Amino acid sequence: MLMAAVALCFGVTVAGQIELGVMQGIVKDDAGNPLEGVSFRIRDLERGREIVVKSDKNGRFYRRGLPAVEYEIFVEKEGYQPIHDKLKLSAGVDRRFDFKLARSAPAGAEEFARGVAAFNEGNFQAAAQAFEASVQKAPDLSEVRVNLALAYLRLSRTADAVAQLKRAAALNPDEPRVLFQLGDVYIELKELDEAAAALEKGLAMAQGLSDPLAYDATVTLGAVHFARGDNDKAMTQFEKALAARPDTAAPKLGLGKVYFSKGDVDKALEFFRQVVSSAPGSAEAIEAETYIKELEQVKPRPFPAQ
Repeated sequence: MLMAAVALCFGVTVAGQIELGVMQGIVKDDAGNPLEGVSFRIRDLERGREIVVKSDKNGRFYRRGLPAVEYEIFVEKEGYQPIHDKLKLSAGVDRRFDFKLARSAPAGAEEFARGVAAFNEGNFQAAAQAFEASVQKAPDLSEVRVNLALAYLRLSRTADAVAQLKRAAALNPDEPRVLFQLGDVYIELKELDEAAAALEKGLAMAQGLSDPLAYDATVTLGAVHFARGDNDKAMTQFEKALAARPDTAAPKLGLGKVYFSKGDVDKALEFFRQVVSSAPGSAEAIEAETYIKELEQVKPRPFPAQ
């Protein structure tokens, strides 16, 4: 009897082990990158028991010792569209389940898309209204506020544009592009001190002048300093831009103006002529030609030899 009892217990244990299954797999985003920290809520439909498994840094998840029954599964991670499905585990079989999570559309995405479409069609009033609706749903997204500011600019609502760009810069303080746009708006308002401050702050964050936006902001900052009457600071910015792109006309034109302002006619003419020769027919060349004609008229000519 004792031997029979022992055999019976052993048989129950083996049967229990055979009825268990394993669930494993990998979860990735829609670009094929592994996702860490994805939650897998597995609910036993027969017993109502729920188990939670998390994916590791490689996107892998693994759980053994699961009864071989049907489950309801919820695959969830913040910022991604959840997956709700059913699966069935088989006894003694390691089932592999791979999942792909797509990013969730942020709140206000529909209104934002409508605003972009209206803006591209030239309907700036409708664009502003759509972006305003998007801001109501996603007040902490700087990109929405930047686009709202651009719509306000087209409607000549410059003060409102400034307010939105300031808020966008506060929400995304490490993004120089927003500060460059804020600087441009201040220029339109002829608030040159504020424009210089915004551009300088943005350039301090930029990763060098290989970025086209940083290069343009450097030339713009030079022009702002020149308009403020600070020739030395203007020269510094134009020289930086010229060093980054030696063949471009804008910093040469700026340097020509600075030397003209300083009274160095020869140096001014040198840069203006470089503009004309390097970018003939351009807006910069046309402006440089005007300066050349003026300077050649006022420049003293050498006294003829006797």
